[in-house]
Amino acid sequence: MKFTATILFFLLSVFSLAQNLAVRVSHSTLNPEVNEQFKLVYKLVLDGSGSVQISGSINVKHPKYADFKVISQKAGRPGFSFGSFDMEMALQQYTVVLQATKEGTFVIDPVSFQVGGTSYSSDKVTVHVGANTSGRTSVPQKNNNLFGKIILSRSSIYKGEHVVATSKIYSRYSRLSLSKSDFPMASGFWNEEINAGKNGWPVKTENINGVMYNVYTIKKDLLYPQKTGELKIPKFTATLVANRTIFNSGTEISISSNSPTINVKQIKNAPDTFSGLVGSFTMDAEISKTELSADEGIDIKVKIKGKGNLQQLDSIDLPFPLDFDVYDPEREEKISASTSGLSGSKTFNFLSIPRSGGEYEIGPVELIYFNPKSKEFVTLKSETWQVKVDKSAGSSSQEILATDQKDVELLSEGIRHIRESSELIKQSDLFFGSGYFWFLYSSPFVLFIVFIIVLKKQRSHQKDEDLIRKKKAAKTALNALKNASVKLDQEEHSSFNQELLSGLFNYLRDKLTLQTTQLNKSTIRSHLTEKGATNEVIELLISVIEECEIAQYAPTSGANNQQLYEQGITIIEKLENELVN
Repeated sequence: MKFTATILFFLLSVFSLAQNLAVRVSHSTLNPEVNEQFKLVYKLVLDGSGSVQISGSINVKHPKYADFKVISQKAGRPGFSFGSFDMEMALQQYTVVLQATKEGTFVIDPVSFQVGGTSYSSDKVTVHVGANTSGRTSVPQKNNNLFGKIILSRSSIYKGEHVVATSKIYSRYSRLSLSKSDFPMASGFWNEEINAGKNGWPVKTENINGVMYNVYTIKKDLLYPQKTGELKIPKFTATLVANRTIFNSGTEISISSNSPTINVKQIKNAPDTFSGLVGSFTMDAEISKTELSADEGIDIKVKIKGKGNLQQLDSIDLPFPLDFDVYDPEREEKISASTSGLSGSKTFNFLSIPRSGGEYEIGPVELIYFNPKSKEFVTLKSETWQVKVDKSAGSSSQEILATDQKDVELLSEGIRHIRESSELIKQSDLFFGSGYFWFLYSSPFVLFIVFIIVLKKQRSHQKDEDLIRKKKAAKTALNALKNASVKLDQEEHSSFNQELLSGLFNYLRDKLTLQTTQLNKSTIRSHLTEKGATNEVIELLISVIEECEIAQYAPTSGANNQQLYEQGITIIEKLENELVN
């Protein structure tokens, strides 16, 4: 039957039929109560008179249903009835299930079917919503065929210890694609997403109460609690399309996950010098030399490595003698995230310079961490270095023993003995009031004026560059989309989405004169609106951006890539006509 219907659809798409097209609307009720659900069915039918040419696919355009809650919507080709060919026959069908949310009379705008270059629209539908007399509530129905779930690696941990939160989607549908999703940040946690790798997380099967599900791992996060108590992980929401085929746009289904709770325990009896590290760590410390001259530098490298919340270690304390100049340490970190937590190392490189000769002690470095397995505090301690500093060649003038004053050892040029004699000079020989003085005095004003002139020229030049970028934005973007077309032909779906997204973002950056860091959906929407872009083009652009971004979270079949590519070109062409420079 499916094969026969497919052949008939193909023939209808090629030949001229002695029929006219019309849109028929049927409904379950037009007088629902508040919180009651009702169904509208729109069919594109042949009414049996005239002739019409059908070529290509049939697209459906529906209103936003702002006054109702959309439960589900589906567009596709219904089955054919072969009882009598001259009877009314539906070529395309669109079904939407709505829920009334408030009392009143509401008008639903027409649904249209796009056939080639012609649009066929339904009549408007008027719905009268009455008061809730049957006690209905708006509690969403559970879908046992499709649901989301957040799974925690453990439910009770110490503050600073990690937990892995895995976001999964369970499905019994044979075909499933992710349309949009929202993963709120968990409050009270330091979050690090685990990289899924080039091929993403694998799809697995799981048996739940005797029912087999396809399990899609959307993301995995390492969570490190920053406070104690009962902390809740916010649920994620997602909109998916089930059973989409070349002849059927599929069923759109919205889901939300659970919101699990983690018990975060306080680490008791922590010493005052507790570093905050939780896990298992080791320390390596080394000094570059222990014998040197004054004014010569010493490097001390301290490396902390292991597994745990290394990202929270900002500094370590290394005691130096007072006669040493000590600089802020350089930090180097090599930390990676996996399902077993963070692991790697942090290295602190201290540079210090002694200013006088003598024998000194440096160190030790001491670090205390908590081991959750043994439930004990562990102290890591370096050795204490004995350093011998010889007087440098230029330091003899800085160490002076005076016979008629107290012995004073000069540690810097800021300390000098009192001079016992003075030398007077003529007023005409003073620097103040001289020609050189007035030259130096007036030079900042002259330089300021020169700076203003240069700045104005640079801004003018920048405006010219921005204008050139605006004019070339479309050409540059279309060239970038050629790369996306190559990836599309090669069926490299992930690379295609990246190239398409890059082309659109580069166009918006140049056309709207924005920085790359400013390119988010809110900023794009507001700037395009100000420049005169229509809401239809803006929403199409946001839709394409979201679909490309979602493809980076979960692998897709790439069935929509050709349509996305064509929409990208259409967006650029329309914006070129609509935007005001």
